[in-house]
Amino acid sequence: MTRKPKKAKRKRVRPRPGRVGRLWASVDDDLISLADQEAGAEARWNRPRKQQITIRVDVEVVEWLRSKGPGYQTRINRILRRVMMESRKRAGQR
Repeated sequence: MTRKPKKAKRKRVRPRPGRVGRLWASVDDDLISLADQEAGAEARWNRPRKQQITIRVDVEVVEWLRSKGPGYQTRINRILRRVMMESRKRAGQR
């Protein structure tokens, strides 16, 4: 008989009182709007390649991103891509 692989248990992260509340509302709104804005749906064959990395992020940042719902890694990527594109525009690159 074949065994079913065990599913990894996902830990529920509870925000620590006072830590998450320190974020300013405007910064919170700006980052969420950056994550939500998309240049449009990209064709399946035209999506950028991905590279798996390990990164250390403050606990408060991860808790905040996870509190916004599923897809926090995609949200991080969208925020970073948006910042990269704005930086290129300012530098006059394309």
